[in-house]
Amino acid sequence: IAGGRYGLDFGVKVAIDKYEHHVPLARQARIAAGFGLNVGRNTLYNQIERMADELSVVWRAIISQILACTVIGLDQTGWPNLDHKGKKRWQVWCLTAPKLVAHVIRGDKSAKTFNDIVGDFDGVIVCDALSSHLAARRARADPYTLAGCWAHVRRKFAEAEGDFPAARTALTWIRELYDIDERATDAADRLTLRQTESKAALEQLQGWLIATRMPKTTSLGAAIRYALKDWHRLTVFVDDAQVPLDNNATERGLRGIAIGRRVHFGSKSRRGTQVAAIFYTLIESAKAEGVDARGYLAEAVRAARAGFTLTPAGYRAYLEHAE
Repeated sequence: IAGGRYGLDFGVKVAIDKYEHHVPLARQARIAAGFGLNVGRNTLYNQIERMADELSVVWRAIISQILACTVIGLDQTGWPNLDHKGKKRWQVWCLTAPKLVAHVIRGDKSAKTFNDIVGDFDGVIVCDALSSHLAARRARADPYTLAGCWAHVRRKFAEAEGDFPAARTALTWIRELYDIDERATDAADRLTLRQTESKAALEQLQGWLIATRMPKTTSLGAAIRYALKDWHRLTVFVDDAQVPLDNNATERGLRGIAIGRRVHFGSKSRRGTQVAAIFYTLIESAKAEGVDARGYLAEAVRAARAGFTLTPAGYRAYLEHAE
C-alpha cells in the first residue's frame, strides 16, 4: 500500500501463506507476534486486498485465455459463507485449459451461472453430468459441446466392485481406453487410435452395459445407468484428440480450495470471495505453468503498476529471456 508500513514482499508472503500454504490470517498474526512483529489480522487482509485490486486485470486475462481455447474443463465446489451462520454456501467454479486454472466464486451452481461464466464459448467443455450442467446446455441456442468424464464413471464402478465383482469388467474396458491413449505419440496418432481401437473398446463396453441387467437401486445398477445415460457425452473424445478422457485436471485445480476451506473456513463477504478467487487463480496457474508462485506474484504486481498484464506464461518467458 502506497505510503504504508509494509512492502510488496511482505504482502506476497501473506498471500502465499494463506492461499498456497493455507495458513489463516489470524494464525499468521500469531506467528508474526512470536518474532516480535505486532501486526493485526485486518492489517494483513489489507495487504492482500490491495494486491488483489492490482492483480484483477491478470485474473480476467487468465479467464479470457481459457475461454479462447477450443477445449476447457469445468467443475465447482462449495465455499462457506461466514457472514451468517447456516447461510447458503457460495460456489467456487473452476475453469481449466492446458497450464491455466481460473476460479470464479458465485452465489450458486445454477444453469444460468454456468452460462454467465462461459459466456459465448463455443468449443468443448469437459464436465460431469450434473443436472445444472445439462440444463445450461439446453438453455443455449448457440453451440458448445459437453464432454463426459470417464473418471466419474470409473469411480462409480470401483465403488460397486466390492459388492458386485462383475463391475471389474467395466473397469477393465475403461482402463483400456486410458492405455490406448498412453500409446499415442502425438495428437494425430491419438485421433487414429481413438477412432479405431478406442471405438472398438467402447462398443464392447456398451454391449456389456446394455446386456447386464441390474436393479438401478444397487450400486452396480446405478453405475451402469449413469454410464449409459451420459454415453453420447462420454464418447465425444473419439472424434477430437484434444478432448481428455476425464476432468481430473479441473478437479486438481480445486484441491487448494478444498484444503483452504477446511483451515481458513471460507469468506465473510462478497469482496472476500473475489480476493480468494484472484489469488487461487494466479497461484494455481503459476503451479500449472511450473513457475514459482511467490516470485510470480511479486513480478505480476510490479508489471500491473507499470501498466502491463503478466500471466504465468509471460513470467516464464521473462525468466528464460533473463537467463
